Formats: sequence, C-alpha cells, structure tokens
Amino acid sequence: MKKRIFTKILVIAAACLVLGCGKKEDGTQKTEGPETEINDGKEVEQEEKSEYRTIGEESGDALRLLLTNQTGSEITGLSVKASSGEEASENLLGEDMKIGIEETICMYYTPGKADSEQGEKARTTYDISLSYEDGRVVEITGLELDDMEKAELCFEEEVGFVKYTSADSGKEISTKETALALRAQQQAKAAAEKQKKAEAEAAAEQAKKDAQAAAAAQAQAETAAQTQYEQQYYEQPVYQEPVYEEPVYQEPVYEEPVYEEPADSGGQNQDVSQSGEGCLGGQGVLRY
Repeated sequence: MKKRIFTKILVIAAACLVLGCGKKEDGTQKTEGPETEINDGKEVEQEEKSEYRTIGEESGDALRLLLTNQTGSEITGLSVKASSGEEASENLLGEDMKIGIEETICMYYTPGKADSEQGEKARTTYDISLSYEDGRVVEITGLELDDMEKAELCFEEEVGFVKYTSADSGKEISTKETALALRAQQQAKAAAEKQKKAEAEAAAEQAKKDAQAAAAAQAQAETAAQTQYEQQYYEQPVYQEPVYEEPVYQEPVYEEPVYEEPADSGGQNQDVSQSGEGCLGGQGVLRY
C-alpha cells in the first residue's frame, strides 16, 4: 500500500516537473524572438556596411556618405576640404585604388577643428576634388555633406556636380546649375584678368618705347649742345679749292687816225712851213 502511494507521488512529481519545464521553455522562446529580430537587424546593417568598399577613417565625429561614381570615368583620386579655404585632405583612395564607373563606396570624413568651429556659427560647406588617369581634376564645391546620406558624383557640360536627396527636407537636389553659374563667373573673371594683363603689358611696352625715345632725344640734345659749346671756342677751317680761270686774250683793235682840215681863216692860205709855226703851233689839229 505504502509502495503504491510512493509510486503515485513520484508520478505526480514527475508530471509537475515536466509541466514546469514546458512553461519555462515557452517563456524562453518568447524572449528569444525579439533578440533574434534585433540580431537580424544588426546583421542587415552589418551586411550593408560590408557591401561597399570603405575610404576614410570611421569615428564618432566622422561624416558617413555613400558616393556613386556617375562621372563616366574611373576615379583615381578623391580628397575633401572645407570651402573656407583650408588645405584639402590627402587622397582618401588607397594605393592603386580606383572607383569604377557606377561603383558605390562608403566614405568617412572627419571635419577639422576649424570646420567644427565654423559649423557652430553657420552650416559648413565642403569641396570634393576628383582626379582621373588622364590628369583631369574636377572640383565639386559648396556641398553640405551633413545633409547627405547618398549622393551621385556626376560630370556634364564640363562641370562636376552631385545629385542627392536632402536628409533634412527629403527633396531631390542637383548642384549642376550652381556649378554652371560658378564656371561662367570664373570664365568671366579669367577673361577680365587676361584683358587687364594684356593692357598692362601693352602699357608697359608703350612706356618702354616712350622712355627709349626720350632717352634718344635727350642724347641728341646733349650732343647738339656739346657741339655748339665746342664751336664757340674753335671752328674747324674749311678748305676750299681755288678755282683757276683761264685768261682770255683779246686782239687789240687798231684805229686809223683821222686828220681834220683846219678851218679857213679869212680866205688866206698860209703855208704852214712858212708861217713859222710848227706842228704844234699851227692851227691844224691832228686827231686820232
């Protein structure tokens, strides 16, 4: 009798033990469900992180951004800097690393101290510089990286720009028009500087010519003044070759003397020889 009672007690105890274990197992499964879901979420996030190649250094202060290369060429260099004018970071791509066409990478960028101080006053903008195998360098400026989670790097109409969805507003944004306006402004500035340089060079050339002309005129004036000064004290005699004129011989002209008969004196003819008057005493005149 006692043996049967003891057996029943054992059976009841065993049943209670089985029921208790079953409830405990049910409770464990219920608590494991959320843990599995959480673990699954972590696994999904981990898979997303490991799906893309990573550049930059991950940290609590780093900005995380997924960049897709839509520029049409492989990118061989990528650097970031604040638009405030600080030096750009080193090439974030590793040695021999390239970003293929339409490839997406995960970039981490930690702003510098100056960037953080500026961010306290106003939203900091950044510039991304892309390098290519052919030596081209494309600058994409004025980007608000902290408003981006995913962005496409693009190149059209000779300008670089990005397309992204704003994390703040959820709007689709493209910086292409801003890039085109900036390029037009830079071209106008470059043209103005070129014209200014050309005008300055022309003015310098003209000034040089004027200075040379003035120097030549001054030298000529000094030479003339020196010559005049020397002439005041000494004049070099000028030798003139005498001109010899051949004398012209003129044949003398002989004129026959003309004898004039003396006038009649009272009708008397006097013999000159008898009058006692000589040749000089007579009235006869011998004229030549």
